[in-house]
Amino acid sequence: MIIRAIRGQLILFSLGFSTIFAESQSKPNILIIGIDDLRPELNCYGAEHIHSPNIDQLASRGTLFERAYAQYAVCGPSRSSMFTGRRPDATKAYNNKTHFRNALPEITSLPEHFKNNGYRTYGFGKILHNTHSDPQSWTEPQHYLTSHQYASPGYEDKKAGIDGYHASNKLIPLFEGPEVEDDAYRDGLTNIAAIKKLKSVAKEETPFLLFIGYQKPHTPFNAPKKYWDLYDPDELPLAPNPFPPQGAPEFALSDWRYVHSFGGVPDEGPFPEPIARKTLHAYFACVSYIDSLVGDLIAALEETGEADNTIIALWSDHGYQLGDHGMWCKHTNFETSTRIPFILVDPRGHRQGQRASARVELIDMYPTLADLAGLKLPTDLEGKSLAPLLLNPKKWDQQDTVGFSQFNRAGNQGYSVRTKDFRYTEWRNAKTQKIVAQELYDHRNDPQENINVAENPERKHELQYVQKRLQKQWPLK
Repeated sequence: MIIRAIRGQLILFSLGFSTIFAESQSKPNILIIGIDDLRPELNCYGAEHIHSPNIDQLASRGTLFERAYAQYAVCGPSRSSMFTGRRPDATKAYNNKTHFRNALPEITSLPEHFKNNGYRTYGFGKILHNTHSDPQSWTEPQHYLTSHQYASPGYEDKKAGIDGYHASNKLIPLFEGPEVEDDAYRDGLTNIAAIKKLKSVAKEETPFLLFIGYQKPHTPFNAPKKYWDLYDPDELPLAPNPFPPQGAPEFALSDWRYVHSFGGVPDEGPFPEPIARKTLHAYFACVSYIDSLVGDLIAALEETGEADNTIIALWSDHGYQLGDHGMWCKHTNFETSTRIPFILVDPRGHRQGQRASARVELIDMYPTLADLAGLKLPTDLEGKSLAPLLLNPKKWDQQDTVGFSQFNRAGNQGYSVRTKDFRYTEWRNAKTQKIVAQELYDHRNDPQENINVAENPERKHELQYVQKRLQKQWPLK
């Protein structure tokens, strides 16, 4: 057992149990950092071409989860699951229009659970989907800006339509890189507001939960010029597989009509290489922009003197295809859409610079943070606490842990499971529930998921194994 003193209070860390026991006045603060459309293409995840020093530094202070997965590769459904610890089939959020309260009016959200246990809770930026909020979760109304999407002359008042093809988007570019300061965009302004609140609440005795959600690198891919200057576009790695997976059903892919709707890009079909390279450059510039804002936020936390008693969770709502399989979007069950960066930092005695390879899920964040804070877990959560992995990141390595995702398209429900070696996706007709297609990708030999081997008779036993794992979660009706 480890005993440490924080703020003069003794805190006991049990090495045999995941829960940290603490006096109520010594409960840790919680800082949650959500980043939109961020795939795990960061330096700390092995992408040496990415400038992400602040997120890398954060990872060196805690536990990086190498195989973390979102539940649904669309902003609204994914965030609803994160916020409630429930899967999309429970929240009924399969699109960006549905609020989880429609299906679960009485459920206790993640920040609401902390609020009910004596925390002050504050939300900044994109937490649920855009203007969706949940007033009962917060001590004060959530801070959210709809302005400042563009900063170039003539575009300052423009806003991009979302969810599908928008003719109005043809009047605005997919990306821009003007020579402006960070606060020319709403993420920079949101960061300033969050830092101001952080410095204020840190002076109080009551613990706080501060949740900030950054919009970038979501489209439009706009970032100040200084972040574009970090990259040489001619040296950026284009997707090595700009083609559909062999043997995959057509409806497994997205037509990415939303991105096609912007000015300066083709109305349909693949991006020519110059546009693909420029779009990639823009996305990476946005990643570095957000990384810089994360650095400012963490520096502000350090200045408050509360860093040693603040648990930090950094995550993304889903991945993103950057030309992978010929797509520029999320909206699929592929690894590129479902895998996310996920980092947890608990400075109160856990080892630093750890990497956990077990498959984990975004719905695990709710029970994990509650567990680490010593709060009793709600009984209706579908995720699991990852606290044992902060004590021993290899604890589950001998288990074939799994990550579940899903996506509905063309009248079919696509259910996907990621095991250690395979991704299996089962497509069922939404009305009859009969299986209409199967995808099996062998990550030992095909990590890019380019060849569907589900119909290969030599893979019969492997197919049966992963199908059993999936149908345990989603039984056939």
